[in-house]
Formats: sequence, C-alpha cells, structure tokens
Amino acid sequence: MEKEEQEIKKVTGAFMMIVAIIFDAVQALVNLIPIVGQVLSFFISIFSFLTFYVWFKMNGISFTKPKRALKFGGGILFEAIPILNILPALTLSVFMMISETRMKKVLSQVPGGDKVAKAIQPK
Repeated sequence: MEKEEQEIKKVTGAFMMIVAIIFDAVQALVNLIPIVGQVLSFFISIFSFLTFYVWFKMNGISFTKPKRALKFGGGILFEAIPILNILPALTLSVFMMISETRMKKVLSQVPGGDKVAKAIQPK
C-alpha cells in the first residue's frame, strides 16, 4: 500500500527556492575562479544535494519514483559538471519537485482537474 505524500507548503517552498537560488548564485561566482573555483563548486554541488535531500525527506517527499529521482538527480549531476554548473539547474530541479508535490491540490481546485490528475498519474 502506497503512503500518501505530503505537499510542500507555500512558505517552505519559498524558502527552498530562495536557498536554491543562493546556492546557484554562490556556485556561479565561485566557478569564475580558475581551477580552484571549479573544485570548490563541485563541493558546493554535493553540499546542496545533501541539503535538499534531507529537506525534502523531512517534509515527507520520497525519491522512490523514477521521475522524481531523475528530476532531482539530473539537476545535481548537471551542477557537478564544471562550467555548465553556472546555469541554475538546482533551482529548476527544486522548483519542479515542489510543483509536483503541489500539483494534486491545484488540480483538485480546477474544474475537471481530477480527470487530468488521474490521466497523468502513473499506474
């Protein structure tokens, strides 16, 4: 039996987005330092991954679904690539995770949204 997941509340989601933007900004600035900056940037990627992994787990979000693992893991892997990690992949990844957890509530408020939720939900 599958456990019902919690949704990320608006305030928590906003804080998560702010922290993700800060991580991406710091990583982009540090990455501008030749060689040393790229090494430091890799460690920032690891720290940011662990931070958000624990934060999502504390909010009852599971990573056992393949879609979720690819969204979050893909963003982190992208952040670990030197030079490309200047792009805000972590922020996009966190935004997609938060959006997915809130999708059921939003769709239930829209007329006909229940049908859409059933159609896109994996079996």
